[in-house]
Amino acid sequence: MGVDTDLAKLVEEHSIAKGVRCLLYRANDNPTVAVHGSIRAGTTFEPRNLEGIAELATRLLIRGSKKLGSEKIADSLESIGAAISFRNTPDAVIFQARMTTPWMQRVLNILSECLTRPSFDRRDVEKEKEELLTDIRLRDDDPTRRGIRELLQLVYPKNHPYSRDRFGTAESVKKIERGDLVDFFHEYAVKAPVILAFAGQFKPDPVLKWTGRTFGEREEASAVKTIPGTQPSPAKKEIVMAHKAQTEIMMGTMAVGRLDPDYEALNLLNAILGELGFMGRLGQRVRDKEGLAYSCTSFLNAGLQGGNWTALAGVNPKNVDRARALIEEEIKRVIDEPVMEQELEDAKENQTGSALMELESTEGIARTSHNLVHYGLGLDYFAKRRQFFRRINVGQLQEMAQKYLQPSRTSTVIVGPTAKTEPGSKP
Repeated sequence: MGVDTDLAKLVEEHSIAKGVRCLLYRANDNPTVAVHGSIRAGTTFEPRNLEGIAELATRLLIRGSKKLGSEKIADSLESIGAAISFRNTPDAVIFQARMTTPWMQRVLNILSECLTRPSFDRRDVEKEKEELLTDIRLRDDDPTRRGIRELLQLVYPKNHPYSRDRFGTAESVKKIERGDLVDFFHEYAVKAPVILAFAGQFKPDPVLKWTGRTFGEREEASAVKTIPGTQPSPAKKEIVMAHKAQTEIMMGTMAVGRLDPDYEALNLLNAILGELGFMGRLGQRVRDKEGLAYSCTSFLNAGLQGGNWTALAGVNPKNVDRARALIEEEIKRVIDEPVMEQELEDAKENQTGSALMELESTEGIARTSHNLVHYGLGLDYFAKRRQFFRRINVGQLQEMAQKYLQPSRTSTVIVGPTAKTEPGSKP
């Protein structure tokens, strides 16, 4: 047995207070500590007229409090070789920290200031707004990111939170004022459930006491279900970016949430289509064999409230029609024919091996422990998954393809310069 299957025995789980859970993995062979935590207050919780506010609020956390400003935080962390970061996601605000054990209390005190008493200084707000507006301009000028944003709006039902981009729009971000940030923080971040995972060399009592002082009582984490809604009819959209040299093809469909019973089989199917070896079947056919794409892969995103599957390729503009046809052929092949038994076994081994690699570091253990609890999978997930993998067969993967990857469900977005298709052209 490995660390993955023994994780439930190795990680202590504590309910500190209502809505606050703390996970502890202690290892004495390395005097370092990694922290991975979340507050359930991400993009999903934004007011519709203030899209981007969760992203802006998250970026401002590292600016510190009235007591501890950004320069002092940066100097303090740099002097001891520690790091703190914050990241906004659809379902939660993620925070991370790493440090050597002797400096753990100092870093936790800084983290507490950032998470519970952010100043949202007006000058900092304006600086971060300008940086976010710059990132929005860069996003909209990037063919892949622009295409993914447009595709999500096509595949999800109207008003589904996962159809939103975490940056928001230039128009919505410009509307955000300091008071809006303060209101959002106190309405959601101060009350939302918290999950923290610690891994490394530390004493439990100081960690548990710090967690209780910092977060107090919160709202209970209610069970989150996939948001119901009919997937929109498939659509095709072309976005012209005449100044770009490459065209991005994106094809996608609404898929499943992380707890959906179909997730494991669909994830294995995606590994075969777009991951195994070098970009899976899609990469082998479109890139390696036909030489039509610079890259061709697929991925499955699964969150608390739903998910989506996407295939994407970067091609010479003259090869768009041929590359798209080959992607459609490979998708049709997994719909019409079972994958090979060896492919399925390779996909299972790939997923098992990826988990073991993630658990080789304290950061990976903290992150994995947190995610298992965040998604409601349980710390014994990997042990259960190995048993579940044994029951998944090639017929089930074909059922997943027939259920989720049918052309009648798939939307397409093409972003790049316009060009006539010319037979025989290469990248």
